[in-house]
Amino acid sequence: MMKNTNIKHILISLSALLLTVAGCKKFTDEYNPANRTAEGYYDKFSGFEDLSKSNYATLRGIINFPTFFNLGTDTYSTPNVSDNNGENLYNVNLNSQNPNSLSLYGQMYAAINIANNTIYWATQVTDGNATTLNIRAAEAKALRAFYYYYLAETFGDIPLVITRTTVPTLSYTRAPEKDIYGQVIKDLNEAIAVLPATTTDFGRVTKGFAQHLLAKVYLTRGYKSYGEGNADFTQAANLAETVITSGTYSLKTKFSDLFDPTVANYQSSNEIIFSVQYSTNPLFNGSGNSLQQWFLWDVQNTALLGRSVFYGKTNNAIAPDPYFFSLFNKTSDSRYLATVYDAVITQVAGKYNNKDFAVGDTLIYYPVVPFTAAQKALRKYIVINPDEYRSSPFINGVRNYPQFKKFRDPFVSGYVDNGGARDTYVFRLAETYLIAAEAYVKLNNQGKALTYMNVLRTRAAKTGINPVSNVLYATELQYTGTVTLDAILEERARELVGEEFRWYELKRMYETVGNVATNKLLTRSVLYNDELKAAQAGKTVLDAKYLLRPIPQSQIDLNRGPFPQNPGY
Repeated sequence: MMKNTNIKHILISLSALLLTVAGCKKFTDEYNPANRTAEGYYDKFSGFEDLSKSNYATLRGIINFPTFFNLGTDTYSTPNVSDNNGENLYNVNLNSQNPNSLSLYGQMYAAINIANNTIYWATQVTDGNATTLNIRAAEAKALRAFYYYYLAETFGDIPLVITRTTVPTLSYTRAPEKDIYGQVIKDLNEAIAVLPATTTDFGRVTKGFAQHLLAKVYLTRGYKSYGEGNADFTQAANLAETVITSGTYSLKTKFSDLFDPTVANYQSSNEIIFSVQYSTNPLFNGSGNSLQQWFLWDVQNTALLGRSVFYGKTNNAIAPDPYFFSLFNKTSDSRYLATVYDAVITQVAGKYNNKDFAVGDTLIYYPVVPFTAAQKALRKYIVINPDEYRSSPFINGVRNYPQFKKFRDPFVSGYVDNGGARDTYVFRLAETYLIAAEAYVKLNNQGKALTYMNVLRTRAAKTGINPVSNVLYATELQYTGTVTLDAILEERARELVGEEFRWYELKRMYETVGNVATNKLLTRSVLYNDELKAAQAGKTVLDAKYLLRPIPQSQIDLNRGPFPQNPGY
C-alpha cells in the first residue's frame, strides 16, 4: 500500500483554513486574507479538499489521552505506587474539574464541527466530482460516528449536534445515550454504502474503518439495557467477519513486524485498518507523536543511563502493572519480547554498587523465572524478579519493570517530549478477530470464539519446537479452554497493549447484562490493580457511577439552561 502524503501534510485547523490563500498574487498587490470566507472557499473543490483533510489533523490530539483511556483498569496504574491520582483510584480527585475530561470533551466537539462542515459543504461545491464529494462526506460521517461513540461511552447522555455551527449557541441539552447510538449507527451505515474498500491515500477512512467501528458499536450496544442483546451481538459478529473475509486485510505473518522500524513499510501493511498519521518531515509533524514516551520508567535519575536517547523521556504518567506482565506465556508467546525489553543496557560508563559497568553492559535483567537471593548475588547486574516490579533499586516509591519497546521511535533524535514520527494504530485486523470472538462468546458459540482467538495465538507463537517439551510452540500456545470474557480481555492485553483504550473495553463487558456487579471495569480493576485495591479497602466492586466520567464543570457553567451533572459527581 502507498504511504499517504496528503493526509500527513495537511495539518491546518478549521479556523486557519479561512486565513490561507491560494493564488498567484504579486507581492506588490494589496491583499487582505481575512476577507476570505467559507462561502468563497469551500464551495470550490480545492478549498473543500482542504476542509476534508482537516478532519484528520484533529485525531492527533483526540487519541492522545494515555491516562484517561487506561488508568484505573486491570493492566495499568501510576508510576508512583503511592500516587493519589483520581483516574486510577476513583477517589474525590476524579471530579468535574478533571483537565482530561475537559480537554477530550472540547476536542471531540471541535472535531465534530469540522465533520459537520464537511458534510454540509459536500453538497455546496460547484466544480467537484460527485463521487469524490460523496466519499469525503462519508469519511466525515464515519469520523463523526467515532467521536460520538467515545463521547457517549465516556459521558453518557450528551448534546447531539449534527449540523454545522455558524453562530454561537448558548444552550444545549443532553440527548439520551440511546439516541446517540442511533445516530452513530445511521452515520456508519450511510458511510459503508459509499466508502471505497481501499484508497491510494493511506490514512484516509475506508469502508473497513466504518465496518470495524460499527461491529464494535453493535457489540457495545448489545450489553446495554436499551440494546437489542443477541441481535446486536449477531450484527457485531457478521460485520467483523465481513472485514476478516473481505480480502482487503490480512494479518502480518509475524507480530513483531507490525512494530519493527527496520521492516519495510511496517506501518502500512494490510493488517492496519486505520492509523493516525505523522511525518518524518518536521514541517508537517507539528509537535510530533508522544507514543514512544508511554509505559516507561524514568531513566534520567539513574547515573548509568542518564538522559538516554535510546530509552527516551517518559511521560511518567502511566505504567503497566505487574498483572499485565503475568499474562504472557513467555516460553511460547513471541509478543512478550516484541513488546518489552527483558534487560536494560548501560548507556553511560561508571560504577554501581562498587562494580564497573561499560557502555553496552547489562545493568538490569528481568528474568522469566525468579532468581533466588544466591543467584542474584552471583551477578554483577541488578536482577528484578516479577514480584518486585512495584519497587525500584534507584528511587523509593516508584516501580521498575521491563521497558516498552513496542513503540520505540527511531525518528526521535534527542531526550525530548513528543517529537515522534511513528503513526498510531487505531484499528487493526487483530482486534477485528477479537471483536468476532467476543460476540460469539455472548452468542454461546464457543467453536467460533475459539477459532478466532486461536488465529491470533497461532500468529503470536514463536517459530519452531520447544526443545524442553518437543512440542511446537504454536501447539503449546493454542487456547483449549472455554473462551470467556476474561479470556478475551487477557488476549486483548497481550495483543493490543498500548493500542486499545483499555478503560472502554472493560466498561463494555458484563457477564450479565444490567448487573453492575458483573461489569468488568467495576470488578477486574479492583481485583488486579494493586494501588486501586489498596485504596478501595476491601471492596470487590467499584461504585457504578464510575461507568461514566464527570461532565466538565465549565461546560455546565457556560450552558444557559439545565445541564445536569452525571450522578455521583
